[in-house]
Amino acid sequence: MSMLESDNHWGPPFLLSENATPDFSVSIGQDDTIRSSFVDYAGRLLFVQACEERKEPVVLLESRIVGSAPYSVVLSESKNATNVFYVVSHNRKQLLTYQRIENGSFTMPEVEGVIVRGCENFSACSDGSSTHLFFLTEIQDVNLIVHRRINSEGKAMKPNSAPFPHKVSKRLQSVTGKGKPIYVLLSGGEDDESTLLYRFDPETNRFSKGLEVFNPSTPRGFDSLIMVDNYPSVVRTCNSHMLLARVNADASSVLAETKFDLTTTNPPLRCGYLSNYKDDINFACADLPIIFGSGLRFPLDWRTYASGKFEKSNDEKDLLQGRIKELEGRVEFLENTLREMLRP
Repeated sequence: MSMLESDNHWGPPFLLSENATPDFSVSIGQDDTIRSSFVDYAGRLLFVQACEERKEPVVLLESRIVGSAPYSVVLSESKNATNVFYVVSHNRKQLLTYQRIENGSFTMPEVEGVIVRGCENFSACSDGSSTHLFFLTEIQDVNLIVHRRINSEGKAMKPNSAPFPHKVSKRLQSVTGKGKPIYVLLSGGEDDESTLLYRFDPETNRFSKGLEVFNPSTPRGFDSLIMVDNYPSVVRTCNSHMLLARVNADASSVLAETKFDLTTTNPPLRCGYLSNYKDDINFACADLPIIFGSGLRFPLDWRTYASGKFEKSNDEKDLLQGRIKELEGRVEFLENTLREMLRP
């Protein structure tokens, strides 16, 4: 792993673990600082900020017990602090662990829950002040979807849960909407399982009934949760096409499903999108698929999507068009960066 320094040159490389992808996470804070946390080849959990690569990375956790190295690292920014979440295996249990970094110091690891065996990850998102954590657990052979809120001081609140009467999902994603409803997507990766969408209300601390967005008969693919103009949608990337399912605001029904044929012969690759725009509420997502075909491009026309079936005032449309132009500018920057990296 390497990061860009202030003079736009690559900093020194860091050796990652063998499971580099799930053991590596990046976040952009409210101060526009890029931060990264990752597991190195020695099994240590490290933390580093952009333009500070010349310094020694901060060691958050170092375990000398074989097989107990942290994995599935997730960073989440909240007010004046960075939250680091990861999983540690101990006594045949998957412990969801939390550390807080603030003003150059970090807290000791705290266990926030036990993830049900077979579930590969969890999800964390922020509403600006608090951080919301979602995972699946098991109590007396009953699977539950659990929410825990961590306030601005780093204190974890009492967990809220709801029954999860389905197969154990392998991937969780969550996005905070305007007005602070939170949408949680549970999918089985590319396995033959249903994809479910929940709406969590932080005011009442209740989950909605899980909506089946894609059923097992739907072509398999990689699911991504996105929000445009505060409406949740689920994008499934398949080998030769993409499915876009629009969902209503209360996550009770699928409004429409659209199929996009992919003309590229290369298989779709999955990339993550991060935005440091302070009021980026018209567009948000957990993971966004990007297609490497004839150049780098988004497979969806966001203008057409955003001006679709959702009713909004002209001012909101103008604001959304401005945000779309800004996003397209970031995509163009990403294109140029990748072309320079891949140039022979």
